[in-house]
Amino acid sequence: MITFTDHAKDKILKELQKLGITKQVVMKILRNPDKLLYDTSAGRFIALSWSHNVAVIYEKAADNLVVVTVIYSSELKHVVQRRTGIGRWI
Repeated sequence: MITFTDHAKDKILKELQKLGITKQVVMKILRNPDKLLYDTSAGRFIALSWSHNVAVIYEKAADNLVVVTVIYSSELKHVVQRRTGIGRWI
């Protein structure tokens, strides 16, 4: 099961929906990410979609995935390179 924090729901509704990023798109990314990473600082997982320029930050809780936030960046590859370069995302 996939659930969304209030923060993630608000961000999708207020910012990302106008870019075509809906809850359905986020769930699709979680089911079939282009790349999976781990945030060593926050202890969370990151599912990446290069075609949508989106990083979905989530936690695993039992059989659930909890979407904490969604990051959109037209420079997503640079964001990922920077965070993997310093060892934050592995």
